[in-house]
Amino acid sequence: MTSTTAMMKEAIQALYPPRLTACRRRVRRSGSLVASSNESFSENSPPLLRGLSANANAPDKDQTSYGTSYNRKSKSRFSELLLEYGEKDLNHDWAVCASSMPISSGDSDVCGGISCSSQMKQIEGRLRLCSQSVVFEPYQTSRGIIRATFKTMTYIGGENNNLNSEGMTWGIVDGVDTSSFRNKSSVPGNENFSRQGVAVIRCERHVVMKTNNTIGPYDNIPTPVEFRFRFLHSSPSQFLSLAKKLFDVEVRNKKSSVSFSPTVTFEASAPPIIQLPPNNYSRDAIVEQILEPTLNQLFDTTNFLHISEHSLTPNLRCSIRTLLLEHKGCALLTEYGIYFQPVLPSDIIYTSSGAESRIGAIGKFRVWAIDDMRAIARRYDGLKDRALELFLANQHSILLSFETTLVREQFIHILSQQISVKKPVPLPCYTDRAFVESALELWQADELDNFEYLLCLNAAAGRSYHDLSRYPVFPWVLASYGSIDEDDDFDDSSPDELDLTDPSIFRDLSLPVGALNKSRFEDFRKRFEGMVQQQKSHASQYNRDEPFMYGTHYSAPGYVLYYLLRVLPEHMLCLQNGKFDVPDRLFHSIDATYKSILNNPGDVKELIPEFFDPDCFDFLINSMGLQLGTLQTGQRVNDVILPSWAKSAKSFLRTNRAALESDYCTKRLPKWIDLIFGVNSRGPGAKAAKNLFHPLSYMGPEEAEAIQSLAERAHAELQSTEFGIVPDQLFIRPHPEKSDVIGSWGDSDSLLTRDRLRESYGLGGTLSASTANTRRMVSGIPADAYAQNKKSDFLGSHSLG
Repeated sequence: MTSTTAMMKEAIQALYPPRLTACRRRVRRSGSLVASSNESFSENSPPLLRGLSANANAPDKDQTSYGTSYNRKSKSRFSELLLEYGEKDLNHDWAVCASSMPISSGDSDVCGGISCSSQMKQIEGRLRLCSQSVVFEPYQTSRGIIRATFKTMTYIGGENNNLNSEGMTWGIVDGVDTSSFRNKSSVPGNENFSRQGVAVIRCERHVVMKTNNTIGPYDNIPTPVEFRFRFLHSSPSQFLSLAKKLFDVEVRNKKSSVSFSPTVTFEASAPPIIQLPPNNYSRDAIVEQILEPTLNQLFDTTNFLHISEHSLTPNLRCSIRTLLLEHKGCALLTEYGIYFQPVLPSDIIYTSSGAESRIGAIGKFRVWAIDDMRAIARRYDGLKDRALELFLANQHSILLSFETTLVREQFIHILSQQISVKKPVPLPCYTDRAFVESALELWQADELDNFEYLLCLNAAAGRSYHDLSRYPVFPWVLASYGSIDEDDDFDDSSPDELDLTDPSIFRDLSLPVGALNKSRFEDFRKRFEGMVQQQKSHASQYNRDEPFMYGTHYSAPGYVLYYLLRVLPEHMLCLQNGKFDVPDRLFHSIDATYKSILNNPGDVKELIPEFFDPDCFDFLINSMGLQLGTLQTGQRVNDVILPSWAKSAKSFLRTNRAALESDYCTKRLPKWIDLIFGVNSRGPGAKAAKNLFHPLSYMGPEEAEAIQSLAERAHAELQSTEFGIVPDQLFIRPHPEKSDVIGSWGDSDSLLTRDRLRESYGLGGTLSASTANTRRMVSGIPADAYAQNKKSDFLGSHSLG
């Protein structure tokens, strides 16, 4: 085996599905499994975020110039997954002592008819400011995390209910619109707010999450409550000033919803985008203003692991993307590896005197050594082609999103130069044509099995485990999952007794899921022909859209989390507004799911790689003790019900894998590849193959940029990323059979596409870090910030060309 082939096979191993339960520590409490209370940057996110951390094993106690101090931050239960989908944590939090009381009666919950969150008495915790809400996290894990959204608030202010401090807060207080005081320079009692150190929030309802640190549906408390937060070591003025700006947006939105009608209609399943009158400023602008100082933090070069290291790039503003989450920060490339410094709020430390002090995020960085890198791949960030995925040893990977495509390409260029110094063979790039061609040759030579080859094609087509809208897609292979009563030919004594030579047990891989049931497809066909006629007669109000056969997709965020509910429940709660779905619609049975994709007109989903990897059996088992409800039959939803021929979750996955690797499947797999990655994935080929989806499912960066209207572009991006995106097309001719002679397809130009397999990008010249304009473009940090920093190596004195 040549060194190139060995490196290819090693790179392919990095594409195996992640073990989603590997880094989540759980403890058993009261007979149920709950999440670990120590949710750090890496553990609070899916395991794909794991990298090397300089303080990964640091104790809770910090040795500082103040002496030994306790860092309560390390015990945080908070995660951005607890926020609304798309909401941002603004990296501002304060130590407070909270109390609450209901404004009116009627709340019936667990504590004597009134919820615990509505009658708190001097509960210490942290108050966190987010883009759409305020979150209070008690230090006591037995108490739930409280979240109150700005749109449900009626007042934010200081101790005196009807007054305002420095224009910090305006709302409806006791029936009076306090905005009438906006232009008054002096308000009686105004001077008392800062001294009192108390912030008051009144809201019509709030949400309680993770009580007893247990993962489950959120408790919605509909009673109006007044919360009082006494700031322990700081003034509430900063919190009130920032919260007021966000609260004002909601007040303006409420007014504009009456006097102003949006010009764009959105589907009910998509969150609406409200168009405000020109004199109103948007929430996004305020959020950007609040985050800007933290985003401009320069990388602390004292974090370099080697004394001889120096930066090869300027400070690059970027973010780590993973499932439903984004961690902003800055990155640097050195001779050793890639450093990432996340934007985190300053650590809160408590000195021996009890005073609160703040220290920077020193030590909270990630570094990925070049020696540990196995492959790279260009990736998308939504519909923007600007991300880079790094594949590391031990099946870890990281997805970095830069500000522009050009910055990403410059970064790859310098990284490739450093890799060439350390490694004799260049690292594979999954999105290069050469990688796809090599993978095809290895598959035909029996060096790769079907599972590994499909992993390669998914990686080349832009699919990533970090992106729910572009999660790797695999086919339903078998067509028989019933119980022993329904399939008397099957014996459940051993999964090996499933006859994999019997063609009748296999799904037709030449047809998309939507066409497997001829009767159902007839309905799809009639609807498609009706759209064609409407388009011809201009009778449809949507005549700008091309006709399509399927209104849903075979791979979408909701479908991925449907399968992974038992290992990613917090992600499902985030996507479902704090609720699990109706029990009968949850993933509770393999047979029920397969019947749904055959008969349900809105269900044409395929599978994910985890169904073919026995090491990933956790997603079929309710090891977290989630309370998922009861079916209409009275049966409790727990572990996934398996086919009669599977004795265990592992045996089911082994049999599924064996079916994928069977001779029958191998001969027909090219037909399915044509549907997903090839000639029948889009255009006339898709229509002929009964494989045509909504036009927005085919949208890419170029198509998004071509949309002139910002509202329509936002709508298109939303639907594309949330309701399914077709993988990049890899092949422009029918996929070769495995039995074909290797290389018989001729020149790769006649087989592989060029536009989506981004082998070579024009760099558009050299970005020199020695000019101020370049620094602005590369890092997003003002040029004067570089001038004020005296570390010349860190400033990026090296060319990015």
